[in-house]
Amino acid sequence: MGSAGRVWVDALTSKQGVLLGVLARELLSLGFDVLVTCREYEFTCKVLEYLGLDYIAVGRYSEGDPYSKVFEDAVRMSALVNIVRKFSPEFLVAYPNPSAARVAFGVGVRYIALTDSPHSTIPSRLSLPLADTVIFSDCIPRSEILTYVSERFTKVLTYRGVDEVGWVKRLKPSEDEVRVLGLRPWDYVVFRPAEEMATYYRSLSLLPPDKVLDVLAGLGYDVVLLPRYSKHVNLRREGVIVLEKGFSGPSLTYYSRLVVSGGASMAREAALVGTPAITYTPLDLPVNRCVESWGFPLRRVSSLQELEELSGEMSTQSTTEKERYLKLATSLEDPLTTVINLISKAAGDRRG
Repeated sequence: MGSAGRVWVDALTSKQGVLLGVLARELLSLGFDVLVTCREYEFTCKVLEYLGLDYIAVGRYSEGDPYSKVFEDAVRMSALVNIVRKFSPEFLVAYPNPSAARVAFGVGVRYIALTDSPHSTIPSRLSLPLADTVIFSDCIPRSEILTYVSERFTKVLTYRGVDEVGWVKRLKPSEDEVRVLGLRPWDYVVFRPAEEMATYYRSLSLLPPDKVLDVLAGLGYDVVLLPRYSKHVNLRREGVIVLEKGFSGPSLTYYSRLVVSGGASMAREAALVGTPAITYTPLDLPVNRCVESWGFPLRRVSSLQELEELSGEMSTQSTTEKERYLKLATSLEDPLTTVINLISKAAGDRRG
């Protein structure tokens, strides 16, 4: 069993790196011992470096076939065993994460799972049944989570907000962090391609990233491209800035004219800080619908024609209402507060 006051967080993606990295910083400030592990995949390690955290990179993302993915996960799990043995945590906090969940379950570490993606079936089936607690936005129907867990073994908790509120509340946008990247505030748009190698996208039709880039290049601003896979670097062209080093997400999205993403997290983050955002994910996600219904500037398109029409309209919107959107965002709940309350209560009970 783990030691009271010790928390292990494990991030597999850059989004997880931001949210769990912010959680790690807050836990450290409260006096907890925190182990941060991650996987070598796009901006994940760079995000943790930006946040000033010590971390251990374990394993890497496979861009190969399913056999390669399973192999890399098995290699990662075996490496995590020795790292976790030395640290001896009481809690693991992670998204649906088969390798970390299996290690935690096997050695008696309590697993707090965060998720906003029950549509990601394979990692959810392999990890959420092993969680002691699952925390998710109340935008997501409870039934979608209960598909994966038994309430006999797993507690389910909700909050009124979305994951991205967790770092929007805690990381303030800075103009200097944009200028250091060679960008001029309000004079660029951001493009993040889709997760086309994710298991839940295999049978879905996606807009070609080069065609999306054509649309954005026609808006008259620099285009900041955030590559998701190694092949996306090949989309580089005149007027396109391929960002490959660490950066502040809230700063980059706040000072952008428009954010377009084939996924959804960066689009939600942008909308929460008042930047017009478009997602072209083919998935009609309940968390996206919530953000839009709360009045934030987030829209979804399904064709290049829709993207062209909406991006031209949204990129010219005024930037004067940013503070109003930020105030609205900070009024929402976030998962980190729930996690911290759970861990703090457990630590207090142990001391008592």
